[in-house]
Amino acid sequence: MAGLNDMNKQEKIKAIEEMIQIVLLRIPKEIEAMHFYIKAAEKSTTDEAKNLFIALAQQEKGHEAELRRILNDLKQQLMELKNG
Repeated sequence: MAGLNDMNKQEKIKAIEEMIQIVLLRIPKEIEAMHFYIKAAEKSTTDEAKNLFIALAQQEKGHEAELRRILNDLKQQLMELKNG
């Protein structure tokens, strides 16, 4: 599989645009999962379950933050390719 460095400019642009679309699709899924775990924590009847679901919600929040960081990086790369 070719890496971005092995592609011409148009291929790089297309690859980055595809990655951006995938990341954009995943961010709402992470938010949805976070809300699911928060609701599960609220409904939990034991501290152990509540703590587990809170920890899982925090992980999903971290995933969302990482995806947003990746998205910003990809957008920056795309802008540099298109303008450079």
